[in-house]
Amino acid sequence: MQLLSEIVRNVIVIIIIASFLELLLPQGTLQPLVRFAIGLFILIAVLNPVMGFLLQDVNHTIECWNFQADMHEQEEIMQQGKKLNEQILKSNQQLLQEKVEGQIGAVAMLVPGIEEVETMVSINDQGGMEKIEMIILPESADPPLVDGKVGVLGLNYQSLSAEEKKKVEAKVRRVVKDLYGFKDEQIKIEFKGG
Repeated sequence: MQLLSEIVRNVIVIIIIASFLELLLPQGTLQPLVRFAIGLFILIAVLNPVMGFLLQDVNHTIECWNFQADMHEQEEIMQQGKKLNEQILKSNQQLLQEKVEGQIGAVAMLVPGIEEVETMVSINDQGGMEKIEMIILPESADPPLVDGKVGVLGLNYQSLSAEEKKKVEAKVRRVVKDLYGFKDEQIKIEFKGG
């Protein structure tokens, strides 16, 4: 009998609160949501005492709140976590390095007189770029055609004069410095084949 009176009391309190909310809230989009919430409260008010009565002899304890690993297990878990963290950082740094190398190489190839650029970027532990090394392949001259056929196999590099190399190097340095914030001492440029 006490269970039934508790259920009725809870439902009456919820209905009174619901009536006040219906009066206070204007007609509109909130009214269906309020009715839904009140319905959930009524379900809880009815089910809570019933479940308490049915399961009064059952002890529901949640063991995960009381879980305590011994020191050896905790240390092992921490080491595995550190290893996983290092792997993630290493893969992220490697991906960052590849993307930056590709971007810098693509931008450098836009400079006239350059056919290919091989770029190597050094990245520190914090993900900052320390230095950049670029190997520049100048544009190749077209080999002479003899009766519509190419005479010699292989690349015929255009020989750049020292002055042209300095101009190309200055342009590449300026582009890389302006776009990526490198300083002159962080940029190393070499020419291959010319």
